[in-house]
Amino acid sequence: MVRLPVSNVTSCAFGGPGLDQLFITTAAQDAPDGEPLAGGLFACTPGVVGLPPGRFGTP
Repeated sequence: MVRLPVSNVTSCAFGGPGLDQLFITTAAQDAPDGEPLAGGLFACTPGVVGLPPGRFGTP
């Protein structure tokens, strides 16, 4: 579990050279008072890795 100092998480994606960093976007809109970091981008190393993007379309 990744804990953040904000309540409105919008999306997350793995990145970095080894796909071992998790990037998390958040929203400032409708954020409660007292969340000055709302709307920020956060990054962490969760201890797992993501998968490379898959191919799509006609080969």
